[in-house]
Amino acid sequence: MNLTGDQMSELRPTFPQGDARNAIVEAALAVFAAEGFHGAGTRQIAQAAAVSQPLLNHHFGGKKALWRVVGEQITADFMAFMADAVNLTLPSGDAVTTMLRAYLAFWKARPLAFRFNLWRRLDGLQEERVSRSEQMTWPVVALMQRAQDAGFIRNDLPPGFAAIMSGALVQFWLDSQLEIRAALAVTGDEELADEEAVAHIIRVLRAPS
Repeated sequence: MNLTGDQMSELRPTFPQGDARNAIVEAALAVFAAEGFHGAGTRQIAQAAAVSQPLLNHHFGGKKALWRVVGEQITADFMAFMADAVNLTLPSGDAVTTMLRAYLAFWKARPLAFRFNLWRRLDGLQEERVSRSEQMTWPVVALMQRAQDAGFIRNDLPPGFAAIMSGALVQFWLDSQLEIRAALAVTGDEELADEEAVAHIIRVLRAPS
């Protein structure tokens, strides 16, 4: 694997322009997305970044540190994207709908980051996963609780579970199109667009009229 400039675009650069560390982090994302933590190697990452393995080790020290750097950058990009996309001063129902649309848009536009996020649950470092969950989850749960208080989200679900369930449904939508199409075909239903999928997820969460 050898990455070109066009392929190295999912993460916002953390280091100055031209710094080899940006190429290493982007290459690490691509290799981790393909192989997971245990399947990836620093030699493979160095080759993808077109740098020497000693240079990689000099900057990052090894695979664990690189995994954390990649995970932290994805989380930072996600938090910044969501903060720009979701206006928390909107009525809670509109804010929840906007949040789910933005959540889908972020991961759909970043397939490598999405795969890395899936590997986090299967193969990643536990402490990095805990840190990421704490940063990502609190604002969503707070919004779900506000939407419950406003009567928009059903109140027979804990707000935290409503947050995780809605996120999981969006991730399943992105990751399991083959299974979704097969299930819809059983009853002759047409394929769904992203907006329709979000609308159905909202209906699952909605409080009864």
